[in-house]
Amino acid sequence: SSYVPFTRYIFNTVFTTLVGTVGHLIFGSMAAYVLAKYDFPGSKGFFNLCVTAIMFNAYVLQIPTYLIMSKLGWVDTYAALIVPAFALPMGLFLMKQFSEGIPTEMLEAARIDGASEAKTFISIVLPMVKPGIGALAIFTFINSWNDYFMQLIMLSSTSNLTISLGIAK
Repeated sequence: SSYVPFTRYIFNTVFTTLVGTVGHLIFGSMAAYVLAKYDFPGSKGFFNLCVTAIMFNAYVLQIPTYLIMSKLGWVDTYAALIVPAFALPMGLFLMKQFSEGIPTEMLEAARIDGASEAKTFISIVLPMVKPGIGALAIFTFINSWNDYFMQLIMLSSTSNLTISLGIAK
């Protein structure tokens, strides 16, 4: 194995953690808003499935996650650490609870005023769930930064290692 400067490990860790966190905030907020404010077939079942997934130990999900990343050809890439972070069930649960607190009347008023769904989400929903986004950002960042086992099974080449794996190596 060739020498890789420690700054590369720092970049890998910061990059995968920040992109994973931002992606989780975006997808989690949008999905939670839809689950909280729209009733569609299977919505309650999907939410119950997500709550059930929170009860599982994270290590239980590592093998299926590895198999999926392997079939996609993403093992030993940044995507193997970033993409699974987009769909963590805790974020959906937390943001759904915040989104349920948004008065439906405000959303209806925005629709009457001609706001698109995207405009309503950006202008009304996001500002009202800022505390939830802040809390979720902290939880997701720390979880992603400290996810040593996921990094260990997904990354192998020296140039892709994170700080914790670089130190261990």
